[in-house]
Amino acid sequence: MRECELIMNLELLKMFHTIACAGNMTKASKILNTSQSSLSRAMQSLEYQLKIKLFKRNSRGISLTIDGKRVFEYASKLMQENEDFLKSFYNNDTEIKGDLKIVTTAFLAEIELIGHLLPFLEEHQQLNIEIKTASDSFDTEDADIAIRSFLPYRPDLEQLPLLTHHHKLWASSQYLERFSIPETSQDLDHHRLLAFSLDKQKTIIYGDWLTWLLYIGSTPDRPRKPFLQFTSQSGLLNAACKGYGILQFPQEWIHLTKAGLVEVLPQLEGPKIEICYIFNKKNRNSKKIDALYKYLYASIHKEARF
Repeated sequence: MRECELIMNLELLKMFHTIACAGNMTKASKILNTSQSSLSRAMQSLEYQLKIKLFKRNSRGISLTIDGKRVFEYASKLMQENEDFLKSFYNNDTEIKGDLKIVTTAFLAEIELIGHLLPFLEEHQQLNIEIKTASDSFDTEDADIAIRSFLPYRPDLEQLPLLTHHHKLWASSQYLERFSIPETSQDLDHHRLLAFSLDKQKTIIYGDWLTWLLYIGSTPDRPRKPFLQFTSQSGLLNAACKGYGILQFPQEWIHLTKAGLVEVLPQLEGPKIEICYIFNKKNRNSKKIDALYKYLYASIHKEARF
């Protein structure tokens, strides 16, 4: 099997790669928006040209032969190189335009991005930004930029510092009037604590840090039981404002949202979370990625919030 033969059949390789990933002709035909019969003829043509058998049928559909697996590895590499080239080619454009996908957490999107993006979008009207939110661990696989905490063991990624969140404890004045102001961390044992859903914390990117108020002043093997759990940070903030209990929340967001909450146990040093602006190192020359980072960093840091 010669590589030059494969290169001459790039379109057939794309079809083959899609079929192999889908696992059957039916799914592949829907993805490629073509008929199963035309896909079958295309694969017969590819097999004839390469003088090998690519697929074998099984109870679940089709699977790759040994030769098919070799071709799939080559096709995957070729598809990735083609995608990387196109990104690199268009990212070298001197203008800030085109599509830009960002993935981040819901509250980072709502508070930080929406709070700062409007002037940038108005200045660069040929740029189309799409923001996707996620709570589970994520990176730049399905986006151009990820805004989240640092990702270890990823030398392929550029991770630039964007902002820092300092977690503190907060409550409404009406709650503190009703239940008293805690004077020590041990006093939290007798208070109503609001926490991000404990089940959700097992998979989300800040899970370990979001349980601080349940452990501070307590024994590690006996965390406090939350009065209320929520999978939404905006929901937790709203509950705290309505007097439900004590909340752990970044002091930067308390000021930005003008929640009017009172800091509890200000002498305690809570978790500090560094938020990064992350993108693939192959996109270092992207004008739009670079311009957005410089704008966001300057906008976020231009005022002393406290």
